[in-house]
Amino acid sequence: MEQAISMQDIAQAAERIRPYIKKTPLVRAEKLEALFGGAEIWLKLENFQITGSFKLRGVANKVCTLTEEELKRGVTAASSGNHAQAVSYMAALRGAHAAIVMPENAPQAKVDGARGFGAEVILHGFTGEDRDQKCEELIARYGYSLIHSHTDPAVIAGHATAATEALEQMEGKVDAVVIPCGAGSLTSGAARAVKGLNPEIATIAVEPAAVPRFTQSLAAGHPVTVDMGQTIADGLRVSKAESINYELIRDNVDTLLTIEENWIEQAVREMAFRAKVVAEPSGCVGIAAALAGKIDTSAGKRLIFLITGGNVDGEFYSRLLRG
Repeated sequence: MEQAISMQDIAQAAERIRPYIKKTPLVRAEKLEALFGGAEIWLKLENFQITGSFKLRGVANKVCTLTEEELKRGVTAASSGNHAQAVSYMAALRGAHAAIVMPENAPQAKVDGARGFGAEVILHGFTGEDRDQKCEELIARYGYSLIHSHTDPAVIAGHATAATEALEQMEGKVDAVVIPCGAGSLTSGAARAVKGLNPEIATIAVEPAAVPRFTQSLAAGHPVTVDMGQTIADGLRVSKAESINYELIRDNVDTLLTIEENWIEQAVREMAFRAKVVAEPSGCVGIAAALAGKIDTSAGKRLIFLITGGNVDGEFYSRLLRG
């Protein structure tokens, strides 16, 4: 399954999406480093992406593979928020109608973001299965093309470019790349890219302890579905591990960690007050794991943390900052 995403696929995706995305900053966070053991902490700021998250990379790659006829019929996607905004943005650029299925408890900022790009937003259910079923109904009725958030190889290859871009920007040695882990498309793509470029670089993935779908899948030796726990990292709140992501993660991730909610909350605050970065909780789980002492941050290490997005609800974010 590792060959489902080749390095050529990733390189082609990077060329294909270049007109539609930003090359996001890679910055050193010296004030964050004061919390750790001497390592250099580098942040790949995908919250600076046009739609506020890395999701635009994979979506742009997928949309660019659709035919004019498919675009004319329109597209649909199931999403808790950031994928929705990316699909809405790319559909608007390409003149296609986008019907986005979001959970009934989706953050208002993410609902408004999708609608702001002209998408039709349909609030339906609370689980990924609910949203997927609704998308199937829309496809059967209207002939939409599905832009799946995490099982489409084109989406995974596009997401992988966040890692290749970060490694290109980094001067000198890199010891590890730390990747937030939700449904698995970023983790599987980014880890595949890192290992394809340099197998000596450690790949570390972090998922919420409340929804440990890949931790339990690796323990079981096959993809599993876990209970949907409560986590403030709403972008990582997916209960089912899919085969393509599971196998890429199994083959390319060196260390998979889980992190508890109190550490995620602290990481959001440290990112705001020390790094001066507005990042959503889903993008902070790597920093949270480092704060909890689960990642080696000793002197001499150089670590890249993928900060996946910054689309936060203002009221919720202010509560987090107040602690």
